[in-house]
Amino acid sequence: MLLVTGATGNVGGPLARRLHGQGHHVRVLVRDPARAATLPNGIERVVGSLDSAADVARAADDVEAVFLVQTGSGTAQTATVVDALRGAGAPRVVLLSSVGARLMPLGDNPVIGGALAAREDLLRASGLEVTYLRPNAFASNALWWLDGVRAGRVVAATGEGRQAVIAPEDIARVAAVALTEDGHAGKGYTLTGPEALTAREMVATVAEVTGQEVEFEDVTPRAYAETSITAGVPEEQAYALEALHHVFRLGRAAYVTDDVRNLTGEAPLTFRAWCERHAASLR
Repeated sequence: MLLVTGATGNVGGPLARRLHGQGHHVRVLVRDPARAATLPNGIERVVGSLDSAADVARAADDVEAVFLVQTGSGTAQTATVVDALRGAGAPRVVLLSSVGARLMPLGDNPVIGGALAAREDLLRASGLEVTYLRPNAFASNALWWLDGVRAGRVVAATGEGRQAVIAPEDIARVAAVALTEDGHAGKGYTLTGPEALTAREMVATVAEVTGQEVEFEDVTPRAYAETSITAGVPEEQAYALEALHHVFRLGRAAYVTDDVRNLTGEAPLTFRAWCERHAASLR
């Protein structure tokens, strides 16, 4: 039995379907069972929250491995999960983390990078067998531009900085390997797409694939943060995103790795291929 958290999300959903299709017994922990209605029959549903040790222990009972997607801020949720998994027989854990845990240490960005690193540190000290998946930015983040695409103008603050964005489906393929094969405990994998692109290039790709005319406007990270605050985004979140945009502008997320190919035997999707696969949603 394999437990998947975040099974209604961009990675957990494809992962649960892949594992089920491979013939594994799959259980998901979901807050809202209605959102899990699209998952295949035969996948066991447990309704609960990662904030509840009792819910996590109930979902993790008699499971061999857990795919962990943390949704809460800080490390409180992580500590709850660790305690619950110890009580449930300490199954192996495959954690969906981020390159931010290594790109942005606590001093650079305590809200994003610091929180991610602190979660990893807590799991590392837990005594559990943990595999750390650290993807670059998701290709599906392009859906955040949807209002701008519809209006014909997308604004971004990453300048000419490049990101090797990765399709969530490729993260799910790696997670399936780490959950079902031995030899991955204690290891961390940096997951990227096959190419590093600027936001301008990605917007141009979205426009080409969808057949729409979309202009691109580059603004400074501070201007983007101030506009976000005016639109109602909490200041702490807006300024954390400003720091993240500076990291991207410096090109610190531009590297490409072979981890996806090495672990799965298949190359990851290009951004264009992901857009073509999801063109209807982007329109």
